[in-house]
Amino acid sequence: MLTIQHQPENDLLVFLFSGRLDTVASGPIAGEIGRKIDNIREEAGNIPYRVVFDLNEVDYISSSFIRICVNTAKQSQLKGFSIINCKPFLKSTFKISGLDAILNVS
Repeated sequence: MLTIQHQPENDLLVFLFSGRLDTVASGPIAGEIGRKIDNIREEAGNIPYRVVFDLNEVDYISSSFIRICVNTAKQSQLKGFSIINCKPFLKSTFKISGLDAILNVS
């Protein structure tokens, strides 16, 4: 499940995830994230936004979700990207993949 919070006053876009982010769940999420970022860019006149993925309620991530994280972080005109509220198991997954520092995982 995905909930999106847009805070234009703070130039912030927060994606709150819950459940298992396996390959099946990641497919529709990727499209939704991309559309939301594109829509905000158009509405805000290409003002850069900080994007945060909140994984507080996530128990599992797959390589498909890690790919979503990398692609989102790479998108142009992002003010910053971070992943917050990771459980220890999720943090270790990012660390093993070597992406914990690049994706600003906490």
